[in-house]
Amino acid sequence: MWKSEKLRDFFANYDPTNANHLLAVDLLQKSAAGFMFDEAAWVRQFREKVTTELFGTLAVNLIKEFEGFRAEPYLCPAGVWTIGYGSTYYPDGNVITKYDSPVTNYTASQMLSHHLQHAIVPELTKTIPTWTTLNNNQKAAIIDFAYNLGAFFYGGDNFNTISKALSTKENLKDVPKALMLYVNPGSDFETGLRRRRQAEVNLWNKVG
Repeated sequence: MWKSEKLRDFFANYDPTNANHLLAVDLLQKSAAGFMFDEAAWVRQFREKVTTELFGTLAVNLIKEFEGFRAEPYLCPAGVWTIGYGSTYYPDGNVITKYDSPVTNYTASQMLSHHLQHAIVPELTKTIPTWTTLNNNQKAAIIDFAYNLGAFFYGGDNFNTISKALSTKENLKDVPKALMLYVNPGSDFETGLRRRRQAEVNLWNKVG
């Protein structure tokens, strides 16, 4: 028989078929009326956390699909030492070198998530005016684009078209066409980049 010492213990053992449990929930609902409204700070924080987790997961899945996993250090097309799922530095800030030890899939995933949470998403949130109006799929598509081409792309000299498309709600309809411009035409990477941009467009256009 469990003995509840904290309120969270009750929820961990909640049984919707137990009449006493149902009564307890009703009592909690009445007593919680003061902090259960939609705009309560904790509700907003919880909602933002869940939303971040949703578009973060979508972005990670897309990034992993195109980056692929490499346990040992390798030179990326730009000539930079890379490891895992395209990571060029560790969470502590140290850059990847050719002498580094192999990483596990788990460690590589942690490195990717850390980079998105601390470098990519904060920069996109700060610089893209329409960021808060995008749905989860659209945010994930732009995160993948930023991971591939740089978190500071918005407003950059070589990114005028995509920056303009993301600048206002009225221009967002132009994002899919703009994404397809960044494929490095004529290079050995064009085919792969076209597939990646198309995947971003497909995700952007997906209702979410």
